[in-house]
Amino acid sequence: MPEPKRAVATLLHPLMRYMASQGVDTDALLARHQLTPAQLQDPEHRLSVKISTAILDEAETLMADPSLAINVARFVDYSTFGGLGLAQAAGGSVSHVLQRIVRYHRLISDVVVSELATESHQLCIRFRPATDYQPHPQAVLFAMVSLVRLMRFRLDRYFNPVRVTTPDHVAESTRAAMSRYCRCPVTVDRHYLLAFDAARADNRLNASDQHLANMLEASLQQRLADLEAASLSTRLSLWMEHQLPAGEPTLAMAAEAFHLSPRSLQRRLADEEQHWTGVLESTRKALAERHMATPNMTVTQLAFLLGFSEVSAFSRAFRKWFGVPPSRFSDRVTLGDAGSDGRMASDSSPTCPDHEP
Repeated sequence: MPEPKRAVATLLHPLMRYMASQGVDTDALLARHQLTPAQLQDPEHRLSVKISTAILDEAETLMADPSLAINVARFVDYSTFGGLGLAQAAGGSVSHVLQRIVRYHRLISDVVVSELATESHQLCIRFRPATDYQPHPQAVLFAMVSLVRLMRFRLDRYFNPVRVTTPDHVAESTRAAMSRYCRCPVTVDRHYLLAFDAARADNRLNASDQHLANMLEASLQQRLADLEAASLSTRLSLWMEHQLPAGEPTLAMAAEAFHLSPRSLQRRLADEEQHWTGVLESTRKALAERHMATPNMTVTQLAFLLGFSEVSAFSRAFRKWFGVPPSRFSDRVTLGDAGSDGRMASDSSPTCPDHEP
């Protein structure tokens, strides 16, 4: 039988704080599910999705609040999301914050799969079920609202998504509450989605500390590798990151490092629906996105850090990944915190009052 899906218990801590503020006996509620308040503050304790779903169902019944996820998110602190929350606190650009979610969310929960893409000038993060099991709507909406709150507090208090979607099983009253909070339309689609203006992808969160973010990401990478010890593609990507500054690694080098024959390594990757060139390219792209935040990084330095022997080959790959030539990257470095359109992060014009519904 497959392992049951799990999420860290700390995700329920803000829910208990909100319910306690409304007069609910949360100790009794937890006891009904054989949990203690101490377990919800343990960053290593993970709960079966059956337990967290039962608690969220009871919370919905008790509170009868269409804005439940929004109100719970007001009780979030960075420890709610463990090491990932601390890395997000270190900041970076909007795109880096979204990339961390996609890269490391499995440290928090394996209930959903997150994907990042640019569509019609929008930077979209999509959440879909990891299996046939449907995640609890309040859990996903809570994560989405927490992300919007982070952007508003650390980037721009008028920062809004441009589009939000939810599956049709989300209550209409809840979609209306999300629309008021996000200050944009919320429509029905197959999966949960937050879309932001792609022109702001390079805007950096206030008080970002890139060196701290890099240290925390190194820790997250190791934790992810430990968590997914059975995933060859994850371990291979981490190995590639260390090899690339010395030049592009070969399949034969990797096979020797993992004590496999080249054919066995390829077969193991195929079992995970991966292949050598795909893992190499995704690793290079992720590294490029990370290194672009480093001050004074040049195109030539970036090319060689990614294992390209020729800048021209890097330029072709860069254009394929991001749809623009590396010269746009050079412009962004020169402009410091300016966005890709040359506007500074603080130039956005207020379009709505500064309050949370």
